[in-house]
Amino acid sequence: MFLTEDKSLKDDLTIPGTTVLVGEQHEIEGLGISNKKDSDIILIPQPSKSSNDPLNWSYSRKILHFMILFFFSMILAACSNFTGPIYTLLGVVYDASVKKLNTGKGLTFLFLAFSCLLCQPVSCKIGRRPIYLLSSLFIIIACIIFVTRITYSGFIGYSVMAGIAAGPIDSMVEVSIADIFFLHDHGKFIGIYTLTLGLGSAFGPFLAGYITSDLGYLWCGYISIIICFGLLVVQFFFLEESYFTRKSEDTFELDEKLLQVIKSNRTMHSHINTTDQNLLLSNEKSQVIVNEVPYSDSDKIDFVDQIDEPKTYLQRLYPFTVNDIKISPFSIIKTLIVIRYPAVLWASVVYGIQICWLSLITVTQAQFFMAPPYNFSPDTLGLLNLAMVAGTLIGGLYSSFSDTFQIYMTKRNDGIFEPEFRLLMISIPVVLNVGGLLMYGLGPLYGASWVVGAIGIGLISIGLCSITSLSLTYVLECYPKQPNDTMTSVLFVRNLFATVFTWVFQYWLDGVGVLGTTIMLACFCLVISGSFVIMYWRGKSFRKYTMKWYLKTTE
Repeated sequence: MFLTEDKSLKDDLTIPGTTVLVGEQHEIEGLGISNKKDSDIILIPQPSKSSNDPLNWSYSRKILHFMILFFFSMILAACSNFTGPIYTLLGVVYDASVKKLNTGKGLTFLFLAFSCLLCQPVSCKIGRRPIYLLSSLFIIIACIIFVTRITYSGFIGYSVMAGIAAGPIDSMVEVSIADIFFLHDHGKFIGIYTLTLGLGSAFGPFLAGYITSDLGYLWCGYISIIICFGLLVVQFFFLEESYFTRKSEDTFELDEKLLQVIKSNRTMHSHINTTDQNLLLSNEKSQVIVNEVPYSDSDKIDFVDQIDEPKTYLQRLYPFTVNDIKISPFSIIKTLIVIRYPAVLWASVVYGIQICWLSLITVTQAQFFMAPPYNFSPDTLGLLNLAMVAGTLIGGLYSSFSDTFQIYMTKRNDGIFEPEFRLLMISIPVVLNVGGLLMYGLGPLYGASWVVGAIGIGLISIGLCSITSLSLTYVLECYPKQPNDTMTSVLFVRNLFATVFTWVFQYWLDGVGVLGTTIMLACFCLVISGSFVIMYWRGKSFRKYTMKWYLKTTE
């Protein structure tokens, strides 16, 4: 299976992630399948009859929820990553070498990894809302430590608390997006989400340079405290709970309806495969997972016999909701078992190598550009991060079109959706990513204009934003009933990558020099990120192989 292409898999709807997303509108409506109004796109998962189901929220209510998470992610990313332009200054203040400062930065990623591991199972027990509130509270505590403990130990304390606080922005926002939006919009909103992380990581250092020059470096912490306290107030009064226990669907009945949609699609294209259809209809254990598609206020879905009353505003403010889910240290560690899924392992490594570029910029900016021939001041150095902002915006815009591309490819495939379609969009960012690494590393080495390094940062940011967005969306679509486990595992491994990279990078740089390090990093980027070709070619076979594990965990 792993070495040869199995063409019989094309129509196998039992494979996790393969589903029917597009059909003839009259056929969908006639079968009683909910769809986007006046559209041939099927709503997946089919919304329940509960008025409190987040999938049934009005579009404006969903956007409010998402916008709060948008600013939450951006602010937390900025407050935990503003030290780049003041790295040299912090070394003087704390009487610490770059390697010692890197130890603190590495601890941020290490505790971020374990925070990601804990956030998901705990949020399933008490809800997403309390985790987000605690996250904002923890980053306030981290910044208080930064401004009151002006020692190296205080810096370590800030680094640890910042890592703990940032866990939810890494591992939970993607799942919250899946809570409230249907699948056909996942790519767009996850693209915007990764854009916010990039903007926060860029604006934090950018503003820190100016704040340090005008007010002093401690004001980076004071301003962070003020902003995060305001965020906490907004979250308390307006961020709702999005966790919802969804009852098992009648999958066999739904499968039969979806197979009718395929038959109708193929009739329109004059190439029905009757044998395959009969084989699929005889499989009563078919586990079809259909893509989710968002709907707006104008999209109408008929909900009869509401099973519960809508929650009042005061009920929405409850700090937590206890769910009937058992968690233990063993169950938390057990979530990492999904790393054996090739798609999860691949995304973990790809995301892990990408986040190393963010660490690379943070720990080398001051070394490269505050030294001759550039001699940048902290505020000028902060301006370099505008290149990261520009690159992040371009990368976010590019990845947001992945839903349109996905639907286009699905229509060409008789309405059958495959997660691998989205991977084709990674090809361009990989090339830009490699080019950006070479420009950022070799530009300062040969004394080229600072513009070369700035363009390099921009290209790195395009790849960082778009490749991570596309790979995360791919994993969510491959195993849609395990978003908590898959996201936890991907982010845990990613942050371990970043931890090790941050701790060893200065030794690496000192050992082989800027030239050798740059070329090695570019090669790693090309090989690891370019491996999307293998996943595109063999991804469905891998999903077929893992189906027995997936069905066992989702029974």
